[in-house]
Amino acid sequence: MHTKTNLIKRIVDVVLTVLVLLIMAYQVTGDWLHEWLGIAMTVIVICHHILNYKWYRSLFKGKYTPYRIILTAGDVLLLGAFAVTALSGMSMSGHAVPFLYGTINVMSARKLHLALSYWTFTLMGVHVGLHLRSMTVKFKFSNKVKSPVLSLFAAAAAWGGYLFFKGEIINYMLFKTHFAFLDYEKAKWLVVVENLAMLLFWAFVGHTLAKFCQKHNSKADILKPIAWLAAVILAAAVMIFALKNKGTQETPGSWQDAPLPQTATQSVQSAPRDEISRDKPDKDGFVLINAGSYKMGSPESENWRINDEKQHEVSVSAFYIDPFETTQWDYESIMGSNPSTFKGKKLPVDNISWLDAVNYANARSKASGLTPAYTVTDEQVRWDRSANGYRLPTEAEWEYACRAGSETPFNTQHSLSAQDANFYGHYPYEIEENYFDNSPLEAKPGEYRNTTVDVGSFKANAWDLFDCHGNVNEWCWDYYGEYDVSQKQDPTGVQSGTRHVYRGGGWNDFAKNMRSAYRAAGQSDMKSYNLGVRLVRNAAAVSGVVAAKEQGAKQSSSEKVLIVYYSWSGNTRGIANEIQKQTGADVFEITLQTPYSTDYNTVLMQAQEDQHKQARPKINGSVDVSGYDTVLLGYPNWWASIPMPIATFLERYDLSGKRIIPFCSHGGGRFGQSLTAIAKMAPDSVMGEGLSVHYSGGESMPQDVSQWLKDNNVKTK
Repeated sequence: MHTKTNLIKRIVDVVLTVLVLLIMAYQVTGDWLHEWLGIAMTVIVICHHILNYKWYRSLFKGKYTPYRIILTAGDVLLLGAFAVTALSGMSMSGHAVPFLYGTINVMSARKLHLALSYWTFTLMGVHVGLHLRSMTVKFKFSNKVKSPVLSLFAAAAAWGGYLFFKGEIINYMLFKTHFAFLDYEKAKWLVVVENLAMLLFWAFVGHTLAKFCQKHNSKADILKPIAWLAAVILAAAVMIFALKNKGTQETPGSWQDAPLPQTATQSVQSAPRDEISRDKPDKDGFVLINAGSYKMGSPESENWRINDEKQHEVSVSAFYIDPFETTQWDYESIMGSNPSTFKGKKLPVDNISWLDAVNYANARSKASGLTPAYTVTDEQVRWDRSANGYRLPTEAEWEYACRAGSETPFNTQHSLSAQDANFYGHYPYEIEENYFDNSPLEAKPGEYRNTTVDVGSFKANAWDLFDCHGNVNEWCWDYYGEYDVSQKQDPTGVQSGTRHVYRGGGWNDFAKNMRSAYRAAGQSDMKSYNLGVRLVRNAAAVSGVVAAKEQGAKQSSSEKVLIVYYSWSGNTRGIANEIQKQTGADVFEITLQTPYSTDYNTVLMQAQEDQHKQARPKINGSVDVSGYDTVLLGYPNWWASIPMPIATFLERYDLSGKRIIPFCSHGGGRFGQSLTAIAKMAPDSVMGEGLSVHYSGGESMPQDVSQWLKDNNVKTK
């Protein structure tokens, strides 16, 4: 009977090992089979623990040696990791147990499932290694056989270690990356074999740990397993280093390098920020950009371009530009205050409005003995183009300087990576349509720093300018509107408008929104944690006066309020319900005639496809907005912008003269570029202060909503 039970245990162990190799090969099994394999593994794990019931009975008996402590800790951690993996997986089930869908918030379940599945995989490998001696006790090997078997085991483990660390799986386990990138073109058998190699690596670690903790007759018995493990890790490291160096020698193949125009070069060598003197105008460290012509905007073939990027020929006069974004030290030393969300002298100033940037430029001009470029009154801002003081760049100047002669989406001449700029590194260029298989991507997902970084932290562009892509967006002078292609020499934008342009993308933006041609827009009083400035000044004689007049966000406590929202997972709906509870306002929920899929992976693709083609899905019902003064507009942040049902609503209803106050739920990117999407689509409305809520917001959500309503002067009950 005892022998039969042991045989069943061994069969169960083998089946579990095979199942974990298949479950971790999602690109082999697909969604349906992956779920059912997970259910099967859950059942067999339960059987495994029933068969090993004596382990529970002995937990509090006997002496705990170092080996037993590690063995027990590993078993407990593995059981906990598997339990969370199983529960989170069932909470996302669309096939095996769909009635459990949503038991755990789908967004949270997805993050937990990804991280804990890799913890389960790793701990299972360690578990096998810790028990390897007892599993092979009946097998007797001679030294002639044992040595080559161990060598083969070590070689496979070294390859597995290389695959594990090269694949940056640690980032999944530490919740740094919230989705797995899988190669669907790789041979299915190879995917399973690679999983086996990684499992063997952790089994080797577990086996070495077990050998180290057990009794030894000599020091050699202790050092031998450590030496083997060190050799395995060293071999894996050598493979990573060798292949990484090989990869860096390859020339990017996505775009052809564009030659630099002969008319535009920098003539001033920029100095590190700490070495720049502010005492004299000719020592401010600004870079001279000579006059030249270029194609402003993007070609129709550029992926993720927007219709407002019409490509056209533009010429600009020579000008000086700060090689760095304005730092907090720069701003505070002149203005006497620091409004930034993130604090640090070398960090770029953020949370400044267009008007703040204009006033800073004037103040710095006066401090440097230059003629201020702007005259600011309550009615308008007038720009004297002949003034030699500091000013905001025009859109044309900004893009010209950013491109530095390039004609590709980014001035790096290759797809932007997290090593090139500070942005939402999990989402490199073209990730949207390659979310589940990143093999076609030139730049792979990288670090998301979730904050601004010191200016000049990355390599400068070809004209010695830093951080043109990422860190903070940078205000420009121009009103937002369709390009006036008849303005070919030193264009200053459309003559009137309600929004001003900002460029470059910020620390929380996806790469698609940091393209050289991408245009964002906001009111003159708009402030944001990812919005700063980079100043310029004239280097050539220019004449004329340009005026800007714009509406700001109105404040009223007597206006009638309407809550409009779209929700997929329920997070945004929860926020809307809390707002309605506190305000008593009317509510209109946007629902679709053809709803998106309830499966998270499917809706990801549907959302990006709709956004890519700028679809306008049909929505149910209607609402009379004419009787409302303020619209509280809620939505989830999808692919760093608004869901397309929100675009349908904004195009269907005339919100001119009304106040739009956005609120959104997000998984880490806050508003992304959703605010500029709304600003562009409702140009004659007034934008209020937005509220971004991480997923459902937690316990603080009601207080956050209350403060947000107060900040926007929205009347509550």
